[in-house]
Amino acid sequence: MSYDIRFGVKVAGAEDVYAVIGEPEYNSPTYNNADIFVKSMDWDYEQGKWYPMTDVLPKIERGIHELTFNSEAYISLEPDNGWGGVTSARRALKSIIDWFSDDWSSGWKGGWNADIPIECIYMSW
Repeated sequence: MSYDIRFGVKVAGAEDVYAVIGEPEYNSPTYNNADIFVKSMDWDYEQGKWYPMTDVLPKIERGIHELTFNSEAYISLEPDNGWGGVTSARRALKSIIDWFSDDWSSGWKGGWNADIPIECIYMSW
């Protein structure tokens, strides 16, 4: 099984309804990375819940930093079955950041969603 990372905006007039506006390139990382994500980001997120990107981005950046510069601290959390691990967790987090970068033509700034303020964008796992 895997996550389904999506970016969305709230639908006006509808409670708890979000319109999906995009997804990162690596949008379905394995659940086997859950412990690595939680520990590296210091965030016990809830799957299926929508979180404001302004709250999420610092956590994602922390995770990338941890998995890049302190990867040895997370090796023990890698699954025994070989599905997932530090490298794929870092790749998933980097993919989220990339969607918001100027360099990724299919992402937020390179697509038809560029006029949506980041304060209005949410992410769900």
